Amino acid sequence: MTSSPGWSLARRIGFRFAFAFGVLLIYPFPINLIPEAGRLEAAMNKPLEAGTSWLAETVLGLPAPPSEFNASGDRTFDYVQLLLIAILAVLGAVVWTLADRRRRAYPGLAAGLLVVLRYFLAHAMLVYGFLKIMRLQFPELDPYRFDEPIGELSPMGLLWTFMASSKPYTIIAGVSEAIGGVLLLWRRTATLGALVVIPVMTNVVLLNYCYDVPVKLYSTGLLILAIVIASPSLRRLLGAALGRATPEVPPRARMTPRWEWARWIASFAMIAVIAIDVSHKTMGRTDRSPRAKEIYGSWRVAAFIADGVEHPPLTTDDDRWKIVTAGRGLWLTTMTDHREGFAIEVDTTAHTIALIPIGTKTKETWSYTQPTPERLVIDAIHGGRYLHVTLHREPAPLLVTRGFHWINEIPFNH
Repeated sequence: MTSSPGWSLARRIGFRFAFAFGVLLIYPFPINLIPEAGRLEAAMNKPLEAGTSWLAETVLGLPAPPSEFNASGDRTFDYVQLLLIAILAVLGAVVWTLADRRRRAYPGLAAGLLVVLRYFLAHAMLVYGFLKIMRLQFPELDPYRFDEPIGELSPMGLLWTFMASSKPYTIIAGVSEAIGGVLLLWRRTATLGALVVIPVMTNVVLLNYCYDVPVKLYSTGLLILAIVIASPSLRRLLGAALGRATPEVPPRARMTPRWEWARWIASFAMIAVIAIDVSHKTMGRTDRSPRAKEIYGSWRVAAFIADGVEHPPLTTDDDRWKIVTAGRGLWLTTMTDHREGFAIEVDTTAHTIALIPIGTKTKETWSYTQPTPERLVIDAIHGGRYLHVTLHREPAPLLVTRGFHWINEIPFNH
């Protein structure tokens, strides 16, 4: 085995920083993939979380940022933690440089880091890919979306509506991500996998930035990782694209048979752990849509009787319902366009709807009948009043009924 040529001082220092930064960025991967390791993961995260809070409050003078996960990856906490990781990486590179002045290169350590980063990126792409394939990230449009004026949608809400309105596009996007993730699992196809991920994640990053989706830091990090993984081969790929002769890829340095077996076992163990975690996070989940398809949809109130008094449809009456939408939850819209949301459970045998207002624990139970598929009658005690409400099903909107057409004699940009 030939020795690797020495690296320049700048390259050695840069690698030391990049190594420390990369390890801290994906920390505590792959421990967080081990089943039933939640307590260990939480314990491992505590020092970094404590350091982030200290940096925010003591050094930056910020209010203590909450560290509890709330589906946003662009919190103040996340930005401060990224700053802390950069500071720790700089300090680590300085200490490493002072303590290890004789080492001229780190080819083995660099190769090992690329392997770990490759598995991290593969896992992320497979999770996001299968979330789309299984229609969990962009599920079927909830009926309440159809009653919202487009001007009241947030940019993120508009993006979610756009993606969810096309099942084929969402699935194809997921397949593209999953293909990149699968290719990254093996060394021989890792470069191809990174080249698949780069354009896919470039599109994702642009969507996140342009539609204010709060995973900008995470998606940008995944794109950078894909570029880093592909970078050792970029010069050869560019040369091949320009028709120039490219040097052969040097063979991987072989280890002793015992270490080769250990490498194979570790690789397959990592792939197995990734497969189990991806399956748990995607295929083990289901859409939360209620299975009572007969009441699923948007219903317009035809008659509203409260405590025996019928309320006419006056636009100034905040007590009278205008629209009821049943989907993953239930939403009431009053005549003044005030909205109230509920988590629901529908019992189709007893013909009851159990509701819990969002943000409370007060449970209500309504009864319903459905004389025809297009007519719904609700009897309920809500807001201290006995209600008898007759509703008619709204027709499905154009967004979900238009469909695909090979032939369009004129543009249908409605």
